[in-house]
Amino acid sequence: MVRILSKFARDKGGVAAIEFAILAPAFFALMSAIFEITFFIYANTSAQRAVEDVIYEMRTGYIHSQIRDAGKPLPEQYLKNEICKNASIPNCLDTIKISMEKYDGNYNTYDRSDDSGVIDAGTRGTLMRLEAQIQIPNVVFGSAIFGKENMAVTAGLTFMTEPY
Repeated sequence: MVRILSKFARDKGGVAAIEFAILAPAFFALMSAIFEITFFIYANTSAQRAVEDVIYEMRTGYIHSQIRDAGKPLPEQYLKNEICKNASIPNCLDTIKISMEKYDGNYNTYDRSDDSGVIDAGTRGTLMRLEAQIQIPNVVFGSAIFGKENMAVTAGLTFMTEPY
């Protein structure tokens, strides 16, 4: 019996397979976590840039000229479409929520967007804040770590419309 055990102890065949079986789950978990964190950072940056692009159009009067030409108020769906077109986030249009706030001269909120589906784009020299919240899907660990099916990225910016 001792001879069999000593022979088994000297045999090095299969060591790599055993080491791989021990280390592979930790390696794949680490790689998945890195992928998910990278995707979250990309989604956050992409959403912020998309909101900045829409705000640029509002600040410079491009959106206001479209409102004047159409003779109607600005539909909320227009802003959602513009943000999602530039954001490159899966299911963006299905999960995006936006809010618009206007401020008076003392920086107090006096008008917020409501559920009517219409956004007040303000007038010249109006201080405003546009905020977009987009749900992004968890790939592997988000639900295990945060206990939620989806995570949200929020992008927003406070701006003043220019006197165009």
